[in-house]
Amino acid sequence: MKNYLTASISASAVRHNIAMLRGLIDPNVKLCPVVKDDCYGHGMDVLYPVLAERVDGFAVASPTEALELRQRGYDGFILCFLSAYFDDYDIQDELVRQGITQTVMSKSALASIQAAAERAGGTAPVHLKVDTGMGRLGVPARQAMDMVATIQEVPGVELTGIYTHFAAAEEADKTVTIEQLELFKTAWPVGGNVIHHAANSAAIIDLPETHFEMVRPGLAVYGCHPSDQLRNQIELKPCMSVMAKLIAVKHVQKGSRCGYGLTHEYARDSRVGIVPIGYGDGYFRNLSNKAVVRINGQDAPVCGRVSMDQMTVDVTGIPEVQVGDKVEVISPDPQAP
Repeated sequence: MKNYLTASISASAVRHNIAMLRGLIDPNVKLCPVVKDDCYGHGMDVLYPVLAERVDGFAVASPTEALELRQRGYDGFILCFLSAYFDDYDIQDELVRQGITQTVMSKSALASIQAAAERAGGTAPVHLKVDTGMGRLGVPARQAMDMVATIQEVPGVELTGIYTHFAAAEEADKTVTIEQLELFKTAWPVGGNVIHHAANSAAIIDLPETHFEMVRPGLAVYGCHPSDQLRNQIELKPCMSVMAKLIAVKHVQKGSRCGYGLTHEYARDSRVGIVPIGYGDGYFRNLSNKAVVRINGQDAPVCGRVSMDQMTVDVTGIPEVQVGDKVEVISPDPQAP
């Protein structure tokens, strides 16, 4: 672990974001945040206790993530987006025993879930995913009602929900999203105790008609606006900040170049600092020659290509900078560049 590179997560920011999202939905609508991939990289260990007392369930990608939530003591609703038929039988069976709601997106997935329910001696709750235009996983909308009928005839499996996922809800032009919404409505069964859900972060903010009985915020939980055009509609607080320390400061002459490919040329005699972070730490290489960091309250542009574990920044305009100074790599300030 690099002791000169620190990520901090603000629990108060997450609480604020949850409250803002709650304010946009009806009190009867369930809030089920997406916490896949370790809470989008923010850390389940840190955020689980913050979220568990404020939400109505969790949505995860994999069976392993779902079972880990149970191991943490969470006994509420958990929706697993990916079916478990590629996993070992013991995982499939444990999902049934633990009451994890699984996703049906094909007949093969349904057969796998039914077999696990039979082995485990229980009933498996499932939600049907309908592909209304995202073009990824899910039953085509035109086949959804037939699949609903099939699920309802299968012993050991209970259909408790139907959902879809929007492809362009964050865009100003809502044409595609409204088309998806109308197509989704054609897949609804009549009657039964079935919930419907479709709204991601953008739809929660901008399309109240998509809220139905449950919403699934992702990025917004962690303080990220789905798009620039939605920034003025909700106040979100980024919950992550990343700090580093300068490990070197040096002078370079006008005309000097730096980094792999020598893609940056200094237009003046300059002072540069070396920051120990790179694409190996998740700092995207495509930020080369584009991003800035903040040192002593002032912006310092990234110069040259981002390397695997370090990058160069121009500190000419920060005269008193020195080795060991803190470098704000990711800011919790939503107005920061």
